[in-house]
Amino acid sequence: MAQRLMAVIVELSLPPEDFPLGTLLTAGTAIHLEFERVVPVGADVVPIFWAWNGDLDSFEDRVRADPSVQQLVAIDEIDDRRLYLLNWDIPPGAFLESLTVAEGIIRSAHGSGNDDWEFELLFPSHDHLTRFHNVSRDNNIEYILGKMQALQDAGASQLANIVTDKQQEALVLAFQRGYFRTPRQVTLSELATELDISQQSLSDRIRHGVEAIIEFVLFRTSEV
Repeated sequence: MAQRLMAVIVELSLPPEDFPLGTLLTAGTAIHLEFERVVPVGADVVPIFWAWNGDLDSFEDRVRADPSVQQLVAIDEIDDRRLYLLNWDIPPGAFLESLTVAEGIIRSAHGSGNDDWEFELLFPSHDHLTRFHNVSRDNNIEYILGKMQALQDAGASQLANIVTDKQQEALVLAFQRGYFRTPRQVTLSELATELDISQQSLSDRIRHGVEAIIEFVLFRTSEV
């Protein structure tokens, strides 16, 4: 079996001027945002986030009026919070461009007003994290790096309540090998061979694992 990459999770803080998306969404308002996921899709990213603590109708009008925004969709509402999906154009040299180049994913982020943004990021390996650092440095993006740990050491008890060990193993390997990228960098058959299981079994594990994570992310009640 080939040697596996070790995915890494890092925490970092970023000033609002280096996070144009956050500035777009919160500038001059009391709105609070909490990102659930920001997932690269080709050259773009698709943020999914909760917004609260303000006039959300006015918030939607202001964001949709920005020329960089292609689409803002409210997909759920719980109490005074709304869950949104956003399609927008990333400014050149921005933080999310560095993240996309390094194939990273925002697992969570929180910010409001002029406060620094707090992020938890996932990278497929330490080499990808190094690439993120280098691109950020080239783009003059300054951040403060906090806690860093391997994926298998982070949130194990919480993840165990969402997906099974076998589903987690399949999803992590698929992510590391580029199965979710566009275009795909590995086939389902190749992944199944590496795990020494049938292609159908792997397909079931990935599908059920993705369904469980989507249900947890999109339909759980977000804590204040």
